[in-house]
Amino acid sequence: MHDQMPWFPAWGMEFTTQIEDTAEVIKSFNKYKNDDRWLLLAFDVAASEKHLWTAWYSMMRNQKMGKMIAKSIDAEFIRLIAGTHQVRVAFNNAGIRNGDQSVWIIRLPERKIGDEISQVFINRDSYNNYDEEANILIEKMNGGLLSKRPAPIIEGLKRIGYNREITTQSLEECFILHLVSSKI
Repeated sequence: MHDQMPWFPAWGMEFTTQIEDTAEVIKSFNKYKNDDRWLLLAFDVAASEKHLWTAWYSMMRNQKMGKMIAKSIDAEFIRLIAGTHQVRVAFNNAGIRNGDQSVWIIRLPERKIGDEISQVFINRDSYNNYDEEANILIEKMNGGLLSKRPAPIIEGLKRIGYNREITTQSLEECFILHLVSSKI
């Protein structure tokens, strides 16, 4: 079943040098993106397709129920990835930082969700539908496309503030557990 999870609309982008001015990178990205469903995410904090789809579903559910903590869907998505109630902390932990050289360009899919997760239809073309636009963004940002998909790493867990012991759970499960903790 895990292998059947469609790719989340996320594109790895690498700069030629480390980011020296995060504000300038974000300003440039905001100038080039077509709408507010695009965002930049720290590279190490995206653990897997399942992790990103879980964050997306939680964000959509919070929006549907009027329970978003952040004021925008992109900030809510980052907040959930960071596993915190505090938006400022979320951007510090899961947003891009000076010193980063790789980032994820994320496109939040536009889908209606039902009251239960079983009612959610994930379009297998969610990634393909925005691939051309993502590549244009990467080019305008003077970056290069990374031919990698999200993978869980310990450095990513540390970055988002995961402070539990890693026992028998997989790293991916730890990322999802941390995401869910933002709702408690």
